[in-house]
Amino acid sequence: MEIEVTNDELKTIRKNKREIEKRFHDLEGLERTLRVLKLRLLLERKDGLEKKLAEMRVSYTELVEFEETAKRDKEFLMAFRKELSEENRRLRAELGCRE
Repeated sequence: MEIEVTNDELKTIRKNKREIEKRFHDLEGLERTLRVLKLRLLLERKDGLEKKLAEMRVSYTELVEFEETAKRDKEFLMAFRKELSEENRRLRAELGCRE
């Protein structure tokens, strides 16, 4: 098992070394330490999940906005294509009459 600690936590551990060693020598202390470590791990995971959820919400919002923009662009291009088609038909008709 590997435990990562920050420099501040390491200083605190060194400062409270005797108390920590006493905890490791009695079962109750070990259980308390284990609960604290589990709680810390769960809190870190919770923070990570909350961050990921926030990122996913932003991504989803961007995706919805992109989808709406794509729909508007498609509608615009379809209308433009229709206008071009009508103009081409009209020009062909004019050229057909001139010949």
